[in-house]
Amino acid sequence: MKRNELEELHYITTIRNVPSIMSKGILSHKRVKKINHNSVAMEVIQERREKKVVPGGRPLHEYVNLYFHPRNPMLYVRQSHHIDLCILRVSTQVLDLPGVVIADSNASSDYARFAPAVRGKIKSLS
Repeated sequence: MKRNELEELHYITTIRNVPSIMSKGILSHKRVKKINHNSVAMEVIQERREKKVVPGGRPLHEYVNLYFHPRNPMLYVRQSHHIDLCILRVSTQVLDLPGVVIADSNASSDYARFAPAVRGKIKSLS
């Protein structure tokens, strides 16, 4: 995928979290623990993410997980909760922020590869 082909990124959350997101922004797993929120995360996946460190030394839980496409495995697994979920559209301009990293697959996977978004013309992971 080329960067100019990407129109938006996506964040999956519960509708109840939207007011907090509007006032505080989308927070990483680590930062959101400090506030009242409703999680859509699966505990087994969070346990894997807890142990994962992104190349460069930061824990995966210090990042916000955005998706290239909203219809992904996470949404599929949570489809029974569809009445409570929403997908927020996020500008691709976040890819230009310092420290942004992209993964070529599920970030908790043992086989995920990471690259800085500035270098990651998105296709650089192929």
